[in-house]
This record gives sequence, structure tokens and C-alpha cells, in this order.
Amino acid sequence: MRAFFGHGGRLAAALPGFEPRVEQAALAQEVADALERGEHLMAEAGTGVGKTLAYLVPALVSGSRVVIATATKALQDQLLTKDVPAAAAALGREVDVAVLKGRQNYLCRKSLGGLALPLFRTEEDARDFERLRDWIETTETGDRAELPFEPRATLWAELAVGPDRCAGGRCPLRTECFSERARERAQEAELVVANHALYFADLALRGRTGEGAGILPEHDAVVFDEAHRLEEAAAAWFGGRVSLGGLRRLLRDVERACREAGTPAPARVLEAVDRRGEELLAGLDPGRGRRRLSEADVEAAAAPAAALARGLAGLADALKGRGEDHDALARRALGTLDDLDACLAVGDEDAVSWAEQGALAWAPVDVSGLLRDLLWERETVSVLVSATLEPRFLRGRLGLDEARDIRLESPFDYREQALVYVPRSFPEPRSPGYEARLADEVVGLCRLSEGRALVLTTSYRALDELAEAARPRIPYPVLVQGEAPRERLLERFRQDVDSVLLATQTFWQGVDVQGESLSLLVIDKLPFSAPGDPLHEARCERLAREGGDWFAGYALPCAILQLRQGFGRLIRGHADRGVVAILDPRLRSRTYGRRFLEALPPAPVVAELDAVAAFLGAGTRATA
Repeated sequence: MRAFFGHGGRLAAALPGFEPRVEQAALAQEVADALERGEHLMAEAGTGVGKTLAYLVPALVSGSRVVIATATKALQDQLLTKDVPAAAAALGREVDVAVLKGRQNYLCRKSLGGLALPLFRTEEDARDFERLRDWIETTETGDRAELPFEPRATLWAELAVGPDRCAGGRCPLRTECFSERARERAQEAELVVANHALYFADLALRGRTGEGAGILPEHDAVVFDEAHRLEEAAAAWFGGRVSLGGLRRLLRDVERACREAGTPAPARVLEAVDRRGEELLAGLDPGRGRRRLSEADVEAAAAPAAALARGLAGLADALKGRGEDHDALARRALGTLDDLDACLAVGDEDAVSWAEQGALAWAPVDVSGLLRDLLWERETVSVLVSATLEPRFLRGRLGLDEARDIRLESPFDYREQALVYVPRSFPEPRSPGYEARLADEVVGLCRLSEGRALVLTTSYRALDELAEAARPRIPYPVLVQGEAPRERLLERFRQDVDSVLLATQTFWQGVDVQGESLSLLVIDKLPFSAPGDPLHEARCERLAREGGDWFAGYALPCAILQLRQGFGRLIRGHADRGVVAILDPRLRSRTYGRRFLEALPPAPVVAELDAVAAFLGAGTRATA
């Protein structure tokens, strides 16, 4: 690895401006050793280490077939457009890389054959289809990522392969299938790029059918980048959901299959499933967010739930024995029935169920045993990397008992590049007047920074309230999450240096804005999980039942990890400078506040706005 990452090494020769970093070389050597020895590795690599190249180069040198699984599309794009070409340049050869996505990302040729039928439900869908027509006729990959615009979800559901619609080897158009071509391409590649969800789908399929029957090609090793998100991805995949959209896709597919076969559709059964599904989900709908289902909820919804169950069972009976396509749809109906039963089994201590807008869902409370059986005990080498991995915490959450873990600090000089502002006298988040004071503070800070700010809230409700109270008073362009697609907002934020971006949830992670555009990062409060979040609550209860401390053992480490992720949005390069303002006095007043501060990079902590103004050089740009 020294030959690649050292001074005068192959990366320096191939990449103009490459800066050798001790931490990057150390991580690369650890990954190389893990691959050679067949040992799992957990590696926390601080922001700026250059972790992507540090695992790509040893993976490609090893001669093994490696899968890279990421949590976000942005990192997949970075791998393909930047990091893999850089590694190939250092290796002095082409890299055979393939991207593999879930079937729902690909156009389905068989579905297109049915579009002569009057399946468009709205004029908007029909207009979007006309916009897609040229692409449909010319695309070589069928990948929706090629599209210049985002088609309506209802239209794409008609066009896509879909994970539960594909006929697989029975499809008459299998040799022309875009999804199958992508899978065949991956079978030949030395490096396959996928995402966490697809990797867990592969694990689940192998668990049901045995080795050799997966979605991904056989591989020697997997690198989970953004590995701090693995537990949530696993819980989502190994759980299930029943949504109104999913029910209606099933019903439309039944209608289509019957029309194509020239057989009558079971109209009364279809109508009953639609009506009872809508009744059940509307009765439990909590609006925004999630609400844990109780025995009282299940009892109150017993009648529509039983009617929906009868409808799904009746639909399966009506379809069985009418041909392969109809049998596949019958299996889908029974699978939906199984998920409905699981969602309503609220007495199971190993699972938790909840209602959300338009859907019911369930998930296992603890995924450690599942991952241990399906992944860690296989011969496949697993490398977990993240800037905020917290190995001691996540090892238990993931069931990864046998793994080496390392921690590599960021090469950035946070003592010089960053400042942490925690106001000394500030109301606690649940105190009267907190929201008004928060808005005042955000406005004042944005004036000091002359815009150039990302403001992160811990909930959509807080985002809405802050946007309403602060936006009219900030004398710079204000962008608010939800008013445009995520990537478009980030593009505008980068380009308009004076702008302020108000955001929550996904913007705590995966945002990479270097330079002057992000000089101030404001965090409204410590990111403890919202009270009543079903999965978080169930995990805390489980820990308490087992005799553990739910706060110190789960809630606090989760919040620390999230705060570290948010903090990491600020300093993205050696030339970056900025202030992180955490507007929560509990950092000073509560004993656990020290745990948060100790987990952050070693930037000076101040309590005075004068210090913030001095650090930012308030007014210097205007008078220069």
C-alpha cells in the first residue's frame, strides 16, 4: 500500500494535486490485511481521511471479487465518476466495474407491451409518458437514473420491472430484459457497486434458497460504506409493510394480467380489497410521522383488517391455477397477507409494528442474530467503514462479535479550522419561549455569517416552525427542504454563496459542500430520537427487559452518532473554516453533555457571539 499512497507513490503520479495522508495509507493497509487474512474489519475513518480510495485500491489489488454497498446514491455516483477512475489510473489498467440496482430502477419491456391497453390513470401520467417516449425507444440500459426528469411515481410503477412483478426465467422477453442484462454484466465484473438494501435483499434470498441463488454475483468480500446506517437498513429489509400504493399496484397487475390473457378479472374481489385496504389504512393513519400500533388499535381495526385478509385470500384463490403469471400474482397476494398478519401481531416482543401515512409496517427489534447467521458467519469478508462508526456501540447492535476495529482521526486541523458555539444562557427545548429564541438566534447567526449557512433541525415540525419564524427576517436567499428535490437544493446552495439552507432528516448525512458556501452550521438541539418513535422505543424497552440501561446503552450513543454526522457537514477540505452552533444548553447543564462534546472533533468551544463574529470575520466581505 505504501507504493500507492506514499510520497511519490502511484496515486501521486496519477492524480494531480494528490496529497499523501498517513491516515489514508494506514486504512488501506488495514483493508488489505483483512482481505488477505479473511478477517472482518470495522474502521472509523474521520472526515478527510479519503476512505473510498483507501478501500478501493486494496480491493482491486487483492484479485478478489468485491461488492461495494453504499447507503446513498450520491456515494455510488462519486464512486463511478471519481474514485474508480482514480484507482484505475493508479493501477495503470481498466477496472471492470458494474452497478447493480433493484429491479424497480429498470424499465420493463414486458410492461411496455401492455401499455397499448388504457392503463394510464391520469392525464399527468399520459403526459409524462409522452416525455419518456424517445428515451424508451433509444435507451440501452433502461435505468431510470438516465432520465432528465423524475416521472410521476404512478407512471413509473407501471413501467418498471418491480421486485414483486418480475416473471424471472418465465418471462418471454428475458433475453431483452434491462434488469437481467445488468445482473449478467455484474456476473463478469471484478467490482460491483450496489446499495445496502440490495445487499440485504440478496442475503434474504440466499437465506431462503441457499447459496448460488442470490441477486448479486458470488463474491469474496463486501465493503459496507456509510456502515453506521446498516442497522436501520437491515431492520427495514427484514421487516415488511402493507401500503395502499402496494395494494393498488397488485390490483392493477391483476387487471393487466387478466386482460392480456383474455380472461375476466375477479372484479368484486378486486373492489373489496381496494375498499377494505383504504378503510383499514385511513383508520390507522397518524398523519405525519409514525405511530406505534397498540392492542387497542388492532382491536379497533379488527373488522376492516379481517375483511382485507379475506379479500387477499380470496384473490389468491381466484388466481391460482390460471397460468404462471396468475400464480405469481396469487403468491404476491399471500405475501401481502403475511405482512398484514405480522403488522397486526403487536404482542410479539421481537418485532414492532407502526402506522404511517398510507401504510402499516413492522420490523425486527434486534437484527444482530439475523446478521450473524446470514452474513458474519459466512466466508465472505466484511469491511465496515464510516466517518462515525462507533465500533464499540455498533458491534453489539449488528452482532459482529469477531472483527478487528480501528479508529483513524481526521487529518483536518479542527482547532484552527472550526469553532463550536454553545450559548451559555438559552432555554431548554421544552421550555416556554424556546422556539422564539431559537428563531432569533438563527437570524442573528446568519447575519453574522452573511448567509453561507446550513441549519439542521431534528424534526419536520421544527423545520416548519423555524422556516415560518426566521425566513422573513434573514436578509439572504433562504432555501427550505421540501420546496425542491434534494440535489437541486444542494446545487443552488453551492452556487449561491450567500444562501441559507434550512433542512432536517437526510441532510444530516451525505451533504458535501466545500468552500465558502457553508461557513456556518446551526443545529437546533441534541438529536435524541423523537419520543414515541416506534422502533427506537421498542429497542429501548428490549434493552431494559434484559437488564441494561436503555438511555446510556442505546438512546445516548444513537444521539451522539447523529450529532457527529451533522457536525461532519461543516469541514470538508483543508481550506474550509466555519462555526458549528449547537443551540442546546443541555450540552452544559446535563452530565451527559460532556459525552457529546468529547465525541466531537477537538474544536474550541465558546459561549459568546463576539467570538463567533471574530472567527467568521463578520462584515469583511462587504467592506473588502
